[in-house]
Amino acid sequence: MLLAAGLACLLTGRSVLGAHRLPAWHAPDKARSTSFELGEGKGEFRAWGRGRDMRMFFGEFLPAVFERTLVLEELAPGASLEWIFTGEMGGFTVSVGPNDVAVYQRFYDSPAFESISKSRTRHPQWNAPTERVAYEGALRAVTVTMDYKLGLSLALNGREVLRQDCLLDISRHQLALSGKRPSVRGRMLEPEAEPAVVRVDPAVRRQTMTGFGGIATPTAYAQLSPEGKQRWWRLVREYNLLIQREYPIGTRLNPDADNWDRLEDATPHYYGDNFPNGEISDFEYIRNLRRLGGKVWFEFWALPDWVGKDPKKYAKAMVSYCRVSRQKAGAPPDVVGIQNEVDQSASMFHEMTLELRKQLDEAGFGSVRIHMSDSGSLAGGIRRAEKFRKSDAAWAKIDFSATHMYDYQGFFTNPDGFDGRLKQWKKLTGDKPFLSTELCINNDRYQWPSYRVALAMGQLYHKNLVLTDATAVCYCWTLLNVVQPSYGWTRTLCVPDARHGFVPTATSHQLRVFGAYSRRIREGMVRVEAKADVADLLVSAFAGKLGKGTVVVLNRSVRPRRLRAVWPGVRFTEMEAADPYRQNELAKAPGPAADGTTEVIIEPGAIVTLSNVALAGAVTGAAATPDLPSADRSMRVSP
Repeated sequence: MLLAAGLACLLTGRSVLGAHRLPAWHAPDKARSTSFELGEGKGEFRAWGRGRDMRMFFGEFLPAVFERTLVLEELAPGASLEWIFTGEMGGFTVSVGPNDVAVYQRFYDSPAFESISKSRTRHPQWNAPTERVAYEGALRAVTVTMDYKLGLSLALNGREVLRQDCLLDISRHQLALSGKRPSVRGRMLEPEAEPAVVRVDPAVRRQTMTGFGGIATPTAYAQLSPEGKQRWWRLVREYNLLIQREYPIGTRLNPDADNWDRLEDATPHYYGDNFPNGEISDFEYIRNLRRLGGKVWFEFWALPDWVGKDPKKYAKAMVSYCRVSRQKAGAPPDVVGIQNEVDQSASMFHEMTLELRKQLDEAGFGSVRIHMSDSGSLAGGIRRAEKFRKSDAAWAKIDFSATHMYDYQGFFTNPDGFDGRLKQWKKLTGDKPFLSTELCINNDRYQWPSYRVALAMGQLYHKNLVLTDATAVCYCWTLLNVVQPSYGWTRTLCVPDARHGFVPTATSHQLRVFGAYSRRIREGMVRVEAKADVADLLVSAFAGKLGKGTVVVLNRSVRPRRLRAVWPGVRFTEMEAADPYRQNELAKAPGPAADGTTEVIIEPGAIVTLSNVALAGAVTGAAATPDLPSADRSMRVSP
């Protein structure tokens, strides 16, 4: 037993009793350094709720993901040193002692914490259980890392000794020193920017883009004030949310199919204790969207009761929608789906597909395309595609593959672990253009408004575009009616904001991360090959006509990147940045170097979009513009 324990000690770096034996500390070659010193009255003041201690405040605003190191050149015996990290919803504290280091996360965004907190403060706060790590040897360096895998890790003298999941956005950090005659002196290190090169090869062409969008539910749109509707249409244009997935009436559809857009017939759909988001259509909304060049996808979820399991009645109902949409909105839907999320037998899917194509053609809707039934998960989508492919005749009538990807949430702490499933999907369905019909977060563990959670979704948008060649990417909801805030944080991009006059507002960072891709990748652009010479940059590039181009770069590294973009024949004019502090902030692109390349700094966790594609509908202020659709009155409800 002792021999086995000794071997484990050698392999793990821990002593037999569980303490980590610290290696020698080797400082990094490239790092920026900030000196600090506390003690002998330096930095002493009173913090309300904490008493007197000594503080050192670092002036920086931390990036979304980061690595910071405290090099301890001197720490007085008996001194208690806390490294305090803070953010909007909470933070964490690293406590350094003579024999161990402790970490605990703090949450202070709810007064309900007052009832469960064991200690009194002058603000609501609850501390998660403390995790302690014992060590042996001379502690010279403490490193904290917040990474793109939603992880918080702690390293001592360069060796990782602790890792926790952490969803918090952290913006500031400070040191607090206490004890009898305490003193500390040292340096804080942060990584320096390192070079990277992105090369675009426009000769290697991939998918042609249709666009971006999601579901703007009519019951939420109806809540907007006239000014709110004007703002909504400006946002739709600016963020290029020009695909509307219909969320139509299902079980309440009359056999005569005459109540597609009767608001009072909306089928209630509840999220928690929120007011219902009804399943209904708004053809005036669709008409307005089409005036902006938008497209419409239609599919049932729950079928009308009178349809039952009859493919002919199913196809008849689908054709009825096409007729009413042409009459009221000016055109039928561009694409119809077989059925949203609901599974059927392979034979039923085949019959529904063949009968739908037959009746669409007979009714004069030959231009309406069909996508396969989309599963709620990619794993389910793979199984569903296997069903469709069992009939060559039915698969031939399918124009687009389609699926949701809610199972990606199981990979938030290991995003690249999802790649195998994406590649399997591509291999199985690659002969059909792919519509990524619904992406968002519905797992209660991750319903959080932090940028780092949105960054996890940003990696999925990249993977959809690059690994599965998605021609369109849709968030679940673009506009949703909620009362409970968590449902607005991650299930939708925007909600009606009752506090500011029933105008649309982004409730989290999801809109800015989605917008990093949607705003400058327009319909008809073609994805072209783009490669970075470092693995931690996720890069995609899209070419338009007449020298137009867009490059999107997501930096997953904990260090800044000094990026040089090489795309012969394309000169970028604008640059947008998305990070915890900037919502698609627009700036003039840096002028090209003598060799025609563009150089930019990309902060850790940031997404930078370089483009010369005009941004549609960017309007400052609240003034209406004459080319926007008028605020319709067909479904308005009084606030």
